[in-house]
Amino acid sequence: MPPRLSSDYRIQEVLRCLEEDSSKTIEDLAGLVSLSSSRLGHLFKAEMGVSLDSFLTEARIDKGAQLLEATHMQVKEIAAIVGYRQAPSFDRAFRNKFKVSPAGYRRLKRM
Repeated sequence: MPPRLSSDYRIQEVLRCLEEDSSKTIEDLAGLVSLSSSRLGHLFKAEMGVSLDSFLTEARIDKGAQLLEATHMQVKEIAAIVGYRQAPSFDRAFRNKFKVSPAGYRRLKRM
C-alpha cells in the first residue's frame, strides 16, 4: 500500500493503525478516533479520495500478498490474520486484484 498523506490527525491515526494491523474493522478504527463509522467514512473519502472500505480491502490484500511471499502459512491462516473471517472472501478479493488465486500468486512469486 503506497503511503498516503492527510492533513487530518484522525485520518493519520487511522492510516498508522492500518499499517500496523490491517485486520481492524471500520468500527474499530472509528472508535480509535472517536467518530461514528459513518462520519469516519465520509471524512476518509473527503481526505483520501477513496472510500475507507476500498482502502481497507486494498490494505488487507496487499498484506496478504506480502505474507504469501514471505511465509509458508496456509492461505486460510493469512486470510484470518489480515481480517477475513472466511477464506473464500479473501480468495475472491485477492483474485479481483491480482487475477490469480492466492496459492497461484505464491507459486508465481517463488519461481
